[in-house]
Amino acid sequence: VSPIMASRAHHRLNRIAAQMALVTFSAPPLTSIVSREIRCPGRSAPLRRLSVAASALEEAIKPVLGSDVTSLETPQLLIIADRLEKNLKSVFTHLPDTIAVRPHAKTHKSPVIGQMQIDAGACGLCAAKLSEAEALVKGGCLDVCITNQVVGRGSIARLARLAAIPGARVSVCVDSKDNIAEIAAAMREHKVSGFEVLVEINVGQNRCGVEPGAPAVEIAKAIEAEGPTLKFQGIHAYHGANQHVRQPEERKGTVDGKVASGVKLTLEGLEKAGIKCPVVTGGGTGSYLFEAGTGLYNEVQPGSYIFMDVDYSKNLQSDQKPGPGVFSPSLFILSTVVSVSEQGWAVVDAGMKAVSLDSGAPRIVTLDTLKHVPNVEYICGGDEHGILKKTDGSPLRYSVGDMVLLQPGHCDPTVNLHDYFTVVSKRQAGGSGSWFVKEIIDVAARGPGH
Repeated sequence: VSPIMASRAHHRLNRIAAQMALVTFSAPPLTSIVSREIRCPGRSAPLRRLSVAASALEEAIKPVLGSDVTSLETPQLLIIADRLEKNLKSVFTHLPDTIAVRPHAKTHKSPVIGQMQIDAGACGLCAAKLSEAEALVKGGCLDVCITNQVVGRGSIARLARLAAIPGARVSVCVDSKDNIAEIAAAMREHKVSGFEVLVEINVGQNRCGVEPGAPAVEIAKAIEAEGPTLKFQGIHAYHGANQHVRQPEERKGTVDGKVASGVKLTLEGLEKAGIKCPVVTGGGTGSYLFEAGTGLYNEVQPGSYIFMDVDYSKNLQSDQKPGPGVFSPSLFILSTVVSVSEQGWAVVDAGMKAVSLDSGAPRIVTLDTLKHVPNVEYICGGDEHGILKKTDGSPLRYSVGDMVLLQPGHCDPTVNLHDYFTVVSKRQAGGSGSWFVKEIIDVAARGPGH
């Protein structure tokens, strides 16, 4: 049984239990029948009437299991199954057993893939925001750390309801005393005890987080003062910008310098104050091995490793060559050539609504071999279009109807543009034969939140 299918079966009972307990707010479902009268100016009677089964429309759009990839509607978000399964295991390469892996689910936003990561050895999951944590817990992934601040009465009440679900282990990061007091009050109202809170410290990104050392210790004391309702669980020290520094020596230098010094200063302050620090967590796909090597961390949070985008593939490895390291790119957008110009360019049906461009353009990849197409660049053509052009002046050999794969520049926001993943595999063992649809996985936590 493949890890994908095994994980779906494994967490079904957890998912059902969480769904029964979680209070959610959602829009009412679409009506099964959509009827509409179309009237034109000057006409007293309707021109025609449409009566369509909405559920039938939805089923017509979603791929059919077992169908050939070339039959799919595009643009379509694909996962290459064997590469995904390889990445699930490869994240533990070169990590000592003393370092736990808590993958960041903001990358895939899916409790199904999250459960696959847990089955592969992860201790739990991270979420970037409350709505992601809700979707993960509802889907059966019960151990979730929200690596951000949850602020506002309504959001904090939702956090408390989530923490009150039997079996759920939800934690959150803070960097202010007022936020701590508000969280404690909500937890008491919902009869939650021992809710785990981490102090986020600023280790150089200058985003969220209290300053290391004495200021961080004061926040930890404020958490302890709210015991037994709240429990100080540790410190969160993450430097996001360092993940994409190209030279590995520079990434390591930042971790060994600014990051490690902030963590060490805070740990020393906590020890002097007599406060135990069970968890030191942080690091991402580009640096987690360096955090693990400091001797200060006991948990790391890589996320993009599961898919590996173009931006991460530009990072230089130890051999000074760019590439994904021990991981393999597994996420692509299937796109179709819809127009070819006599002036030397082609247009595909994947624009800004299908692929994120915040970290640069996607890379063109062949559908049959998954190899990068050299000397062809993607240029934004607007919401619905991408323009392919040759960079070396040679002819562009595409025809209308040809299918190409786009490896996204940034996987996280690209995933957020889609409702589901289409997991594909080769029909024959050994990687030969045509691609077929193996599984459909919903992107359950997509969107800006509720």
